[in-house]
Amino acid sequence: MTRTGMRMIKKGFSFQGPAEGVHALNSWITPEDDLFLVTHMGFLNIDPNHWHLDVDGLVGNPTRLRLSDLQAMPQREYMSFHECAGSPLAPTVAKRRIGNVVWKGVPLSLVLEHAKISNDASYIWTSGLEWGEYAGLQEPYQKDLPIEKALSQEVLLALEINDQPLTPERGGPVRLVVPGWYGTNSVKWVGSITASNRRASGAYTTRFYNDLTPSGTRPVWSVAPESVIVSPSPHDTLLADVPTKIWGWAWGDREISSVEVSVDGGNSWQGATLGPREDRSWHRFQLPWIPASGQHRLLCRCTNEIGEGQPLSDARNAVHSVEIQVSN
Repeated sequence: MTRTGMRMIKKGFSFQGPAEGVHALNSWITPEDDLFLVTHMGFLNIDPNHWHLDVDGLVGNPTRLRLSDLQAMPQREYMSFHECAGSPLAPTVAKRRIGNVVWKGVPLSLVLEHAKISNDASYIWTSGLEWGEYAGLQEPYQKDLPIEKALSQEVLLALEINDQPLTPERGGPVRLVVPGWYGTNSVKWVGSITASNRRASGAYTTRFYNDLTPSGTRPVWSVAPESVIVSPSPHDTLLADVPTKIWGWAWGDREISSVEVSVDGGNSWQGATLGPREDRSWHRFQLPWIPASGQHRLLCRCTNEIGEGQPLSDARNAVHSVEIQVSN
């Protein structure tokens, strides 16, 4: 049911992002203007004075929190990459919608503890307040988290991004943030949280955002290892025999242990220098290169701490490639 003080703007599916794609991501912390925006049903504008969060289900103390209540609770900052899972209608197409930001908010675990969550709860359902149609369905946007993830200290009810209050377009005044997991799980315009002993049954957990595997379907949760080349870009002017460097970002839910770069279309690979990460930020990698004249196809691939890597194609985390022309 629609609440007072809310209106939908820019109805329908929407995507915004930098025209240069990943080649615009030049800074460690991604500015607002370079961070993608995606919505299924449109953007919601909420009057902060009317916003509230209901916490119910398998809890001993059903709770309603106003914005001022959250603002008065202990908050923490957490740096994390933020990545869109891509279209649930084309889950094997790599979209590379990514950024690295600092969130600030109240740990979800504190809210669940305040509501006296039951030991019988195994999932936390989070519902957004937006409404409208997506892929022929009119259904609330609801996602779920296993209780272990929901109680992790990095999962936030976020109030800020990069030291600024969340705008309506970013899901403000309050959104869920699940670092390390694809953005589809970080519910915008959050309005209710329900503790349950089963998974949510809505379309966004059953019909959409599930990957087929040899052993059945798997929820689109933890972010698989991925990397992109930021520089050089196809529009850069490179001269033969002039030293340059290939650099980019690598990330995943689990820490990245190595990155390799190919300058010959994947025929051979060289290990790149890999920088550290903070919280769940991305890593910077780079490789010195003295290019010869002609056309070059650059690729990068990464491996995480448990040996998982990137497929060459047909996956949301497929290997990234860049076509480069080098002049004499």
